[in-house]
Amino acid sequence: MFNDGEVIEVLARLEIFGNERNNEVVSTCPMHFERTGKYDNNPSWSINQDSGVHHCFSCGYKGTLFGLISDVLSLSPEEAKQWLRQYTQIDVELTAKRLEELKEAYISPIKPVPMSEARLAVYDEPPTWALEARQITAKACSDYDVKWDNAHNAWVLPIRSPEGILLGWQEKGEGSRYFKNRPAGIEKSSSLFGYQQLLSHDTMVVVESPLDVVKMASWGYYIGVAIYGAILSNPQLDLLRSANTLIFAFDNPAIDTAGEKAFKDIIRRARKAGIEYYVYNYEDDTKDIGDMTQEQFESGLVTARHCSLSISGLV
Repeated sequence: MFNDGEVIEVLARLEIFGNERNNEVVSTCPMHFERTGKYDNNPSWSINQDSGVHHCFSCGYKGTLFGLISDVLSLSPEEAKQWLRQYTQIDVELTAKRLEELKEAYISPIKPVPMSEARLAVYDEPPTWALEARQITAKACSDYDVKWDNAHNAWVLPIRSPEGILLGWQEKGEGSRYFKNRPAGIEKSSSLFGYQQLLSHDTMVVVESPLDVVKMASWGYYIGVAIYGAILSNPQLDLLRSANTLIFAFDNPAIDTAGEKAFKDIIRRARKAGIEYYVYNYEDDTKDIGDMTQEQFESGLVTARHCSLSISGLV
């Protein structure tokens, strides 16, 4: 079903690493904590490189490659297919047809457990060294309820509904590839990080990473929202309509070649929806706002290009 190396490529993008044994990849279970409340300390999960079928012999988590992507990234089935189209060369439609023969491998989606502010409160405030590494302030973190997981040296980034109700959070390692959505199955596609903190909807700068929103706020710009990745959902697009001036500032497509396709798709969808927007002007080789100084950010902001212009081939 899958060609040589395709399953390995997907696992690498999901930051799942293991050992190859015959035609299997063996690793710790990526959903063990969500299912049991404990981490899988002994590799008990494996995935077949031909079929993409996977199974954990400890907690029973099993399914197909599509389901794995959905669970790890908290995407709907259609969003998982879109992710595959953007980041791999896999023939998604053909694979989906063949997976009809493997229906018994699917499991019911993991239902998110109820959230409360108390669950977020158990985490710590970000340490000084992490703030300095990101060049963000403790005040900005407090304003956006950003916390810190000492066990994994990771940022804890709240995911809230447009009304401000806590749905869960993302954990993003500082200086590591650690990344988790809590709880598994969380529907973050209807949320925008920073939406509640907007001082007004006069100008809205849309980025991929919540930490870029916090960095803007550290400079005094409470105008950022993040889509939690490179895939923009229709509910998120509807929320963006409230902006008087909308500026897309996703990762620099000239540097992030993997994200260029996703960026083009977002641009086409915004135009199709009749949304007026600007595209942030990357004037140098910085990858995103997280790599910039305040002066660089402000320069790219004031020179953002209107959607009526041809933008570096993004039409």
